[in-house]
Amino acid sequence: MFGNRMCIIALSAASAIIGSASATAGRLDGNWSMVAETTRGHCGVIAVGLAISGSRISSTGGSFAFYPIRLGGRVSGSGRARMKAIAGPRIAHGSGRFSYLHGSGTWSGRGPSGLCSGVWSANRS
Repeated sequence: MFGNRMCIIALSAASAIIGSASATAGRLDGNWSMVAETTRGHCGVIAVGLAISGSRISSTGGSFAFYPIRLGGRVSGSGRARMKAIAGPRIAHGSGRFSYLHGSGTWSGRGPSGLCSGVWSANRS
């Protein structure tokens, strides 16, 4: 009897945690406009459209050096994000945090012209 109650309590707690994490991640769902600004290297300013759906980040537009930007990543229920962007032979990794209306973080990448790094910011579209 005691074991069954503990199991029910544990399952109820797990359901509540899972439900709240999904609800938190869902509040970020939608289209975003992101700008990656280079602070070191020669990559310039790069505009990227992105979408968040659940915990997934994907690109909706943007190009760099005539290559379309393919962006993918994950965002946690608390808003922490990790991303990877590919544009032709160039690859960049970024991390940061999203809130309901804004996001920001850092990125670094490598391409034919060498290393670049900088900061990114995003706003809900």
